[in-house]
Amino acid sequence: MEIYHNLTILQNGVVLPFDYSFGVPMLFSWIVTFLFCIILIEAELMNRKVSVVIYLITILVGGLLLGGTPNAVMPIQQILITMGVRAEVGYLLPAIIILCVLFASSLLIGRIFCGFACPLGALQEIISKVNFKADLKAPKKVKYRIEISSQIPTIIRWIFLSILILFALWGVLILPVFNPFSGFLFPKTPSAQTLLLPFIGLIIICIASIFMYRPWCRFLCPFGAGSSLYSQFARSKYQRTDDCTDCGLCEDICPTQEAARESKKGECYYCNRCIEICPHNAIKLNLG
Repeated sequence: MEIYHNLTILQNGVVLPFDYSFGVPMLFSWIVTFLFCIILIEAELMNRKVSVVIYLITILVGGLLLGGTPNAVMPIQQILITMGVRAEVGYLLPAIIILCVLFASSLLIGRIFCGFACPLGALQEIISKVNFKADLKAPKKVKYRIEISSQIPTIIRWIFLSILILFALWGVLILPVFNPFSGFLFPKTPSAQTLLLPFIGLIIICIASIFMYRPWCRFLCPFGAGSSLYSQFARSKYQRTDDCTDCGLCEDICPTQEAARESKKGECYYCNRCIEICPHNAIKLNLG
């Protein structure tokens, strides 16, 4: 028997039913975080200190206490495993429902989930503050910071997702082997050998986050590929107001190069660096 992140149990090549004790708390925690963050952003209360508190709560509760929940990779992993072992399609329904809810939120207000609710995203965001600072006077030139054109991570992420799908069709399951969300479970069950590689992957992502902004989210996350696409058409997103003077500070400070007027905000994680650096308070959430 092999257990992958409390989600899918493979026993003699058979996928056992979906674990609702995992999926239900995931949706509940996401809905609470979703509503709470929207209220704070709309009321202009989402400042640096508040966001750090939310990140820490997400890491401690969702990451350490709940073992990496909510986890948007979970339903995708369920689908890939079902494809790989040729299980009954009925096993996909819960995963599809969860995935549709998450993608619907991306269409509504962009990547709030990735920004605040995802424990791995929150962990990367906290670590990124070492080198990706929001200096209200001028963007700092920080050594050992890797900045890459926004098109490259998108291409790599879609290639990686394609590889996962192709291997799953051939019966080779890659994602469950190193899914970094499973790494959050390793401190609780260090004797579980299947969690060692995910834990190592989690550590590598943490180290990489010092030098590169959200490496998992931008380069590898299979959910991030779809969420980025849907978020480009979100009804609500950060936009400049008439008070903007085109000083360019927000564009200089944005770690994903999404602060330009014409940007579709597909890679905006609501980190608020643009709002913190804006001298005219000219960036607001447009609720459509």
